[in-house]
Amino acid sequence: MGAPMDDTAQTLTDQLHLTVDYGQSLEVMTTAGHYDWTNGDITVQRYPMEGASTVQVDAKLFQFDRNISSENVVEAIKTADPENPWVPAAIEHLLAFGASGPDEQRRYAIVALGSVAEIHGERFVPYLDVDDRSRLLNLYWWDDVWNGVVRFLAVRGLSSGA
Repeated sequence: MGAPMDDTAQTLTDQLHLTVDYGQSLEVMTTAGHYDWTNGDITVQRYPMEGASTVQVDAKLFQFDRNISSENVVEAIKTADPENPWVPAAIEHLLAFGASGPDEQRRYAIVALGSVAEIHGERFVPYLDVDDRSRLLNLYWWDDVWNGVVRFLAVRGLSSGA
């Protein structure tokens, strides 16, 4: 067996602040992102949002310079700052990020590993991507391996905003 993998993440952004309004439906949050295409399997039944009122979250993008599994990404995000831990973003955080910074996904795919749904016997997570110039809200297999150019959205510091 080889040496253990280094799951150290690079944070790519300064800490960002996102506002998530749980008074909005998944459909309204998706519409606010002005995506050119949305995967039809992204439904409130598969990706329910848990929260009330409006919350502020701190957010950060993590990136790894190698192929990595979803499980290893989640562990690395959770242990990146033990004093004030990050957690993988859920779909509502991803949608707030996409609406507030629509051009980021033109640079790289951005994944929310905190929302996992079983669809046709497979586990899928939402992510933002681009195809040519079209912005996409799509799904990808949890059980696959992510390449080193993908970014992972993480959040912390949930607080009431309204």
